[in-house]
Amino acid sequence: MAAENVGPNEVRREREASVRFSPMIRFVKYTGAGNDFVVAVPGAELDRAGSDAARKICSRRFGVGVDGLILVYPPDEPDRVRVRFFNPDGSEFSTCGNGTRCAARFAAERGLVGKGPFTLVTSAGPIEARVDGDRVLLEYRLPAGRAGPIRVAGPWGPADGWLMHFGVPHFVLPVDRLPEGPIDEVCAGIRNDPQLGPEGANVNLIRMQTRNAGVVRTFERGVEGETLACGSGSMATVIAVWADGRADRSVRLDVRGGETLQIDLVDEPVFDGTPIRVRLAGSAARVFDGEFPGDASE
Repeated sequence: MAAENVGPNEVRREREASVRFSPMIRFVKYTGAGNDFVVAVPGAELDRAGSDAARKICSRRFGVGVDGLILVYPPDEPDRVRVRFFNPDGSEFSTCGNGTRCAARFAAERGLVGKGPFTLVTSAGPIEARVDGDRVLLEYRLPAGRAGPIRVAGPWGPADGWLMHFGVPHFVLPVDRLPEGPIDEVCAGIRNDPQLGPEGANVNLIRMQTRNAGVVRTFERGVEGETLACGSGSMATVIAVWADGRADRSVRLDVRGGETLQIDLVDEPVFDGTPIRVRLAGSAARVFDGEFPGDASE
């Protein structure tokens, strides 16, 4: 197999992350609809390491090789745990639907919470969770923002989409057909479009098949490439196509990883800063347990 074309700066960043934390980190790898994560209970050193630790652990050449690092903290009160999310480039972000499902299953399996519903506290706000085997139901209560239409250079020429804020920014672009090949080149241009702000946004290409079913492909900032699924992006996508009159409030979305996410808009979305309730249901599969040495790439 041909070697992956990787720039020297990226290799140097991954190999020279100046983090010092515990010699071994015990973790569990999970996947949520193909979006994979290392999940761990952090000690004080890993908590401080944060971004540097994520760059090492997430690296697919020198680390475990995942889409993100999730830290789940021991509860300060019953059935309530704090969660932090990191991208492979070390940037910390506020919420991730697929990652939150993985964090919820991890918390349940580690006995950090009881057997009933519990709360995950993120920087975007509290998220209610219920775990039933590898199926996890989340209920978000977040404000939804919507700007547009915004014209961008889409896969088939100029196209109009919507900049959605639901935890993190997502650009949702409805298309009549999805590209069959890679989407990274076209989506990288959209992700960095100045109209989306200085930090850009994730990009979701959505083709609705009916008012209750669609197929989505997602390019995520921080990862800087296509991922097999994005939970928050799927929720933002449903909100956007509902507001544009293309969908009902209950939609099943097929994602690149081959699974289906169920999204239900419990409240009718408003865009005035009022939190709305959105439910996301999907899998969270445990892949393996492992240990990661902090000095493995030095």
